[in-house]
Amino acid sequence: MKESSRTAVILAGVIAGAILGGVFAWLSSARDEEDGETALEAIGPSEYFQIGIGVLTLARQFQSLLQRKL
Repeated sequence: MKESSRTAVILAGVIAGAILGGVFAWLSSARDEEDGETALEAIGPSEYFQIGIGVLTLARQFQSLLQRKL
């Protein structure tokens, strides 16, 4: 792979990650109408653990998809 195409792929990944992170931040900052608690304050430690495992699983699936293409 050429260095310029590799740089373009990395840059596209960084931009997509920034957009996805911004969407997650926007969704998590929404306040509940009743008690004014943010969504992040309502999440417990086990939910954070589940989210982390989900992100790692997605990364592993993406890597295996790319490995099959080579």
